[in-house]
Amino acid sequence: MIQLPNTSVGTLRKFMKEHKDIAFRYVVKEIERNVESDADKIKLFQLGDTHYVASIRRADYVTALLEALEFFMEVELFEDAENCKNIMKSIQSKEDRDIIEGFLQDL
Repeated sequence: MIQLPNTSVGTLRKFMKEHKDIAFRYVVKEIERNVESDADKIKLFQLGDTHYVASIRRADYVTALLEALEFFMEVELFEDAENCKNIMKSIQSKEDRDIIEGFLQDL
């Protein structure tokens, strides 16, 4: 989990906006590490020394991967985009697979 130096939500938004490539790579890496675990969510960012934590629920993994994939394709980071596709293919939920297949066909 990355600890951000300030306790405001604005800090997280600013970090995500100014460092999209780093943020998306980090989120994708954490999802990849946790796909096989039983965890219901991944804690991604802690706001300063507070108890406020930005996390992602397992149900939102595919959505986050699709957002990352779109970003990586847009900025021509094709290796990172391919990694997103591979992670999505490894997700076992049939509903998620249907969403993924539909999205990948549109690319």
